[in-house]
Amino acid sequence: MKKNTCSLVVAALALSCLASCNSGPKRLARSFDGWVNDQYSQDSIVHGLLLQDIFPVYPIVSFVATIGDVLIVNPYYFWSKDVWEGTGTAYTYAQAGAAERSVAGSGL
Repeated sequence: MKKNTCSLVVAALALSCLASCNSGPKRLARSFDGWVNDQYSQDSIVHGLLLQDIFPVYPIVSFVATIGDVLIVNPYYFWSKDVWEGTGTAYTYAQAGAAERSVAGSGL
């Protein structure tokens, strides 16, 4: 019984370390989202209809990337950078190019 209690306490401490950094920069998931967005803008039938809706490849990969973020990437950034610097580590999105801005500004 004492061994089970000790294992339960160790598991609770490990989970609390991971739970404290669940809302980190999510670099894997955001990188994948950006890539999917680029692919969708090139061919919406293949990357939107087929790989996202009919065959759920993108949602499954996104789920795996989110798990990787929660278990590996977010704890690393939280415990190695955010705690010591006192600020959050945000994901930096790529800036839109001139062609993308002109389409966005035209209301299309």
